[in-house]
Amino acid sequence: MLKQETVEVRNPDPAAFFAQIGAAYVEVLAGVRRPEQLARWLSDRTYYDICQRVKRQSAQRQLTGTKLRPDVFVKKSQTFLTDVGAYQAVVVLKISGSTRAVSIRAEQIHGKYRITDICLI
Repeated sequence: MLKQETVEVRNPDPAAFFAQIGAAYVEVLAGVRRPEQLARWLSDRTYYDICQRVKRQSAQRQLTGTKLRPDVFVKKSQTFLTDVGAYQAVVVLKISGSTRAVSIRAEQIHGKYRITDICLI
């Protein structure tokens, strides 16, 4: 007779996921990544907002001539369950020597979590 083992399925740590998204968001704003790389996890409105920010940042970089690739290191990521089906996260990053934070809100839309707000503070 075969023994059946029970396997406990754990949800992955959302703090690690939000840390990766926060770092990628900074790279998108810096022009290192394309916004399409984040589209899978963003709501439609958030994707549109990021595309508009990227256009403004690109125009500013062309005027100033800066083409530096930022060094992005995650210092800390904290996640909070705010509502039923919603997470709020704060990711503290070290970006080329300065410390900045990214605030991220994810809500459940059509059964999947989508980032509905992201902001570099």
